[in-house]
Amino acid sequence: METSIRQSAPGGAPPGGRIAIPGAQTPIVTSGLAGLARGGTPLWLPLPFLLTGALGAAAFGLLLPFVAPQALLAPDFPRVLAVVHIATLGWLTMTIMGASLQLAPVILVSPLRAARFSRAQYPIYVVGVALLITGFWMSQTLLLIFGGALVVLAVAHYAVIMGATLALGATHPLSARYLAAAVGYLCVVVSLGFTAALNFHYGFLGEAVDRLLLAHITVGVVGWLTCTLMGVSYTLVRMFALVHTHADDLGRRIFLLLNVGVIGLALGFALGWAPLQALAGLSLIVAVWLFAYDYARMLHARKRKPLDVTQRHALVAVGYLAVVAPAGVAAALFGAREPVVVALGLAALVGWLGQSMIGYLYKIVPFLVWQSRYGPLVGRQRVPLMRDLIHQRVALVSFWLINGALPVALVCALCDWSAPLQVASAFLGVGLLGATANVLGALAPRRPAPAPAAA
Repeated sequence: METSIRQSAPGGAPPGGRIAIPGAQTPIVTSGLAGLARGGTPLWLPLPFLLTGALGAAAFGLLLPFVAPQALLAPDFPRVLAVVHIATLGWLTMTIMGASLQLAPVILVSPLRAARFSRAQYPIYVVGVALLITGFWMSQTLLLIFGGALVVLAVAHYAVIMGATLALGATHPLSARYLAAAVGYLCVVVSLGFTAALNFHYGFLGEAVDRLLLAHITVGVVGWLTCTLMGVSYTLVRMFALVHTHADDLGRRIFLLLNVGVIGLALGFALGWAPLQALAGLSLIVAVWLFAYDYARMLHARKRKPLDVTQRHALVAVGYLAVVAPAGVAAALFGAREPVVVALGLAALVGWLGQSMIGYLYKIVPFLVWQSRYGPLVGRQRVPLMRDLIHQRVALVSFWLINGALPVALVCALCDWSAPLQVASAFLGVGLLGATANVLGALAPRRPAPAPAAA
């Protein structure tokens, strides 16, 4: 019988959970999801970001079939840019902000710093993103500028909180290095984005706007989003899969190669210097392929052998990353037609980044809800298991919808097939809607499963 006593560590791991890993700078929390409870971050701070990020995934899935044909004709069409920013700001960045506010104190074994006025960050960021997306959709430059200014303000606040927490942390494991670099890239990318918004109105960049756009994409997709996900993977994979024997040596080399690639590519694009672009692109590709290898090594060393839906999403996502990185570098260096740009965008935003987010949301949101609602009841009454907050069958169906429709959508985009791309995008949207409903469903009250009858 699974009683409430066994649920004291909802991830199913034994208590005690800080294990010294050979080659790691500091002990890593590997006690399953119970490690997340050590952060001490109040529920009201990360949860709104995480739930709004899930809604952002649903909005992206709903609008994708309508804008995909426009993207094949012109990827910079205003409504296409609106949907892209729904994904990057409303879904991916929103989710990372919430997750990092919960995870940073756990990773650093230190409380969240400079968070006194953190209640203002979420509404400012949400309003800013909404105005920015509306500005793109309606081609209103003043909305772009005002929304962009609010996003910059919210990001500056987030950067202060994360920067102070990282600087004053009791420990600085490998994941902290990635997070510190990623926060710096986030500040750069929103500054470049705000500059582009001002340029829509004043036109002061001239022909340099294309170079700025490539730098903006590089710093945003690779520097901010990819660097964050690669870094937190070194904590979350160990935590969720109980990996006790993985060293950090290769991860530190990957960190160096990745940042050489990001900085070199961004500068190369901004300056229009092809040799720097080529060398930095090679560094980025090597970093990504080494990360895929290191990720496989971590999973191979796991103590929790069955692959759950989170790890399935993550495995497929890393596979997409290993393909998208060299293809994206080649497209940036040698140019690419619109259909190729659309295919690369879908593979990066949904295949790599989006699937990683969905998988981690399946763990983090149920844990936060379980810890707040049922944790105080443990030992006094039977409570549902943490995994019961996610409908496993719906999670599996949405996984196969996403990973069945996405390859078809990529082929249709590459072949410039507009109508079939719409159909595939609709199935992809249904998969994203299913994942969103599953994450939001974790908020619904649950009854504990009935105890099995005594023999």
